[in-house]
Amino acid sequence: MHRAALLLACCACLGAQTAAIEGVVVNQATGRPMAGVHVRFLSMSSAAEGQPYGAISNAAGHFSIASLPAGTYSAEARQHGFFYMPPKGQGLVPRVSLKAGQHLADFKIEMAQGATISGRIIDDNGDPVQAGVRADAESERAVSFGRWANGDERGEFHMSVAPGKYYLVAEPGGRGMNQVPEIRTDGSIDAIYGETYYPSSAVKGKAVLVEAAAGAELTGLEIHLVRQVRGASIGGVVTGATDAAGGTTVMLLQGDDPRHMGLASGSGSDRDGHFLLTNLQPGTYRLLAWHRNDKTNLYSQPMDVHLEGADVTNLNLVLAPGGELTGKLEMPGSPGTEKLSVSLELSPFGSFGEPPPSAEADQSGAFRIANIAPGTYGVKVTPMPENGYLKSVRLDGVETPDDELDLSRVAQGSSLKIVVSRNGGQVSGRLLDKDGEPLGAMPAMVALVADPKEIKLDRSLKMAEDGTYRFQGIRPGKYRLLAFDEWGADVLEMVKKLAASAEEIEIKEGDRKVKDLKLVGKEDADAKPSQ
Repeated sequence: MHRAALLLACCACLGAQTAAIEGVVVNQATGRPMAGVHVRFLSMSSAAEGQPYGAISNAAGHFSIASLPAGTYSAEARQHGFFYMPPKGQGLVPRVSLKAGQHLADFKIEMAQGATISGRIIDDNGDPVQAGVRADAESERAVSFGRWANGDERGEFHMSVAPGKYYLVAEPGGRGMNQVPEIRTDGSIDAIYGETYYPSSAVKGKAVLVEAAAGAELTGLEIHLVRQVRGASIGGVVTGATDAAGGTTVMLLQGDDPRHMGLASGSGSDRDGHFLLTNLQPGTYRLLAWHRNDKTNLYSQPMDVHLEGADVTNLNLVLAPGGELTGKLEMPGSPGTEKLSVSLELSPFGSFGEPPPSAEADQSGAFRIANIAPGTYGVKVTPMPENGYLKSVRLDGVETPDDELDLSRVAQGSSLKIVVSRNGGQVSGRLLDKDGEPLGAMPAMVALVADPKEIKLDRSLKMAEDGTYRFQGIRPGKYRLLAFDEWGADVLEMVKKLAASAEEIEIKEGDRKVKDLKLVGKEDADAKPSQ
């Protein structure tokens, strides 16, 4: 009994074993240690995502953090006037993976003195303009990608950046919301200025890079704003709201494909329901009105508008209660005692700041979802079995993709049938470095892509923390499988390029494939044209 208790205690200690990390902070230019630097490691593991662990470097530049749970962490370091400069190939945010019981003793952090950039923004008359200015790094690997400064009433701006090359971009303001156009009889018009690259260009290709060396003070930079062609207006009236106490919002999205639009603006309508969005450039837009009060939500049908220069101001967005959907959830092999829920995730508008419409299925699998806004939805079942996937989604008897459920005109009595399989495919293996050696604890990203042209990162991408990877619950089909050690602002485009030339594998229902993956770098994506 004594030996058994002792063994159990040892096992418990091993299970609770933590990791430690220590290292030194140095000045990149001189190599000398830096004191007073705030070092942080932010947990990226699902069990404690977002939990920070910190330390302050001492006079010798040394820092130490003990009792970190095993997992992957992002590294940060801060001191006024200095910036953390990760080693080449580490991306925007360096990461480190720690195993239980590991003591990493040589983590080196290099800091560089920042540079300052100051100047002013003027119009084509030489008058100052109050506007924001951002600094876009030439390379997405740079530390301070997208720094921002607010200009004052004298048009002057000032910002601090990490050493590097930058494009300076003035942003004089966006489109107007519900602004009634001013009537003029003298023929004059106000100048409209658009986004302008330093020194005076509307396009990045004609911009001049600003090189900011460590400790440099760049002054006297002038951005001459470029006039923008006056845009058109979209307007009309929202009808059907009977509760004056409620608030009505008109959502406007821009893009040629309604499934992949980017939010352009949101605007409230006035008391009579009139709305006007001004200074819009030519293109395709989608509008949706939403009215909320204490009792119910009302929605309009989405309306697509194509602007070619002329105003479109006679629109009528008619509000009506949300739709209703009944359905049946089937999961062969289920014990029947699991409590499962079905939720609908609206795209591209999101859920208006509210939880997505959902319902719990009863023991027979039946469910009813009410108050559904018109639109295209993705279907989600929770909790999904460990190796489960959506095998079939049928709306009124017609098979449809689970992420493109068209409920723009859902009729009363519409039904949804969902079949979940508990026997999805699996693929797993080791990660190898570029020399074919096991990667170990170095963090990496792994992608499983069905269509290289249509990639959904939330479904296709996962982080590997211990040199191995595993995908499960895979729908049968053909996929591209790849692993890489670079990430940043351009990760989607990089995955598209790499996936287009990656080896294709077929995964059948119930497959348990094992495949080791060799990492590819960003330079490989840059060398391969997107297909």
